[in-house]
Amino acid sequence: MLLAHEQWRLEQLSYDVARRRCTARQCCEAAAVLERLSAGLREYAASLPFEQRSGHGTDPFAMWEDDRDD
Repeated sequence: MLLAHEQWRLEQLSYDVARRRCTARQCCEAAAVLERLSAGLREYAASLPFEQRSGHGTDPFAMWEDDRDD
């Protein structure tokens, strides 16, 4: 998956951003990679069955039906 392929490059960029040593081009390229990762993760998530809540979990990214504001 793209995630494993881009992990090292994004990690290096995070250090460059923190040290203010990245270029505008590097930032734009990283944003494009993150958009592709996001799309891939959404596509993968859509192929998975919906999980049912079995108590209060620790996953901050989980969305459960009774947590939604309807």
